[in-house]
Amino acid sequence: METDIDCMKYRKSTHLASVDIEAIIAEKGSCELTIKLAFYDKGVDVSGNKTDGYFLRFEESGIKDMVVNSGNRKKISAIVKELKNLTPVESRNLTNWVGVKLGFKVDPNVKMMGQIVGGIIVDSQYKQVPKKTLEEALKSLAEVKSRESFAEAMRVFYEFMPNTEVIAKCTELSKLYPKSK
Repeated sequence: METDIDCMKYRKSTHLASVDIEAIIAEKGSCELTIKLAFYDKGVDVSGNKTDGYFLRFEESGIKDMVVNSGNRKKISAIVKELKNLTPVESRNLTNWVGVKLGFKVDPNVKMMGQIVGGIIVDSQYKQVPKKTLEEALKSLAEVKSRESFAEAMRVFYEFMPNTEVIAKCTELSKLYPKSK
């Protein structure tokens, strides 16, 4: 028997709902989820109703699939367009959504069929930090023109410092731009 629990913990729900987002935010302070798969499907059981629609599956474990309404699809497309530097048409292709991390929040004013029901919205203020690459690190080091720009490149691309190419370039740059005494 449990008494000190959220009354929504054991509710029957097939897909991600605003209560789930609220629980994640309460536990972690924010809700950030990474798209593993974006797809359209027909006749999906969404809490007892057969639904045709767009869905997201996430990389994070224990997270249910999410039904994606038209407003959230527009926001995701805009984020993907900016993040991946795609055309509007490319940004609407669901395969381009894979790997994108999104922020989610709950908006109590979300309407469905004319009624205010509340719901999940994509947080358009959330910005995913693009992953850095070894090529970007090497390019940045190749463009170093001073001790300051060398230090900045090392700070920004610190995770690549163990790489042998980066070590060689940093060794060369440390001779060109030594630390001042």
